[in-house]
Amino acid sequence: MKQQIIGIIGVLISWSTMAAEIGLDVVNQEEDIQLRQLAERIPSNCRVAGTRDANGQPVFFWQHTFNDGTRDLVMATSLEGRLQGIRRVTYGGSQSLGCHFPLLVIVRGGNWGWHLVWMRMNKGVFYARMDGSAWVSSPPKRMSAADVSHIEVSSVNSHVNLNWLEIRGDGSSSLHEMVSDDDGRTWNRR
Repeated sequence: MKQQIIGIIGVLISWSTMAAEIGLDVVNQEEDIQLRQLAERIPSNCRVAGTRDANGQPVFFWQHTFNDGTRDLVMATSLEGRLQGIRRVTYGGSQSLGCHFPLLVIVRGGNWGWHLVWMRMNKGVFYARMDGSAWVSSPPKRMSAADVSHIEVSSVNSHVNLNWLEIRGDGSSSLHEMVSDDDGRTWNRR
């Protein structure tokens, strides 16, 4: 998925270069610089999660490095290959190098927005909702304090199913499941 977002950025950069050569004002120089800076802010070994919105346009979720060096999660929608603004999902991330969020999942939540799930190293599995109009995220809810090796989310109407595979100290693993019948506002263990 990271290759897809970098690929979109690369296409936009090459398109802006070609357009400038033939005199079209498609992507201005400031946008070109912003796109190159965005590509540089996604660590090369970190994952990028993606899905599509109701119109089939790509939506991305990744660990972003901000100007002050803080690494936190963000998401962005795309329209015709152009990112439509980066929306911050988490705050208080780390300033140390590396991928702090090795597992990321994004799933469309009806017509209202997005279900976001991630694992933060040594802190566990978290869930948040991102409103697709106001671009406001719910406070992250810790679903598990354990490190996990797999996360899966599905959403049908207002029913959300979240599964993860926890890694035990002895090397074995156990499957856990949480369900929500109100679009992720409240959760119950299964």
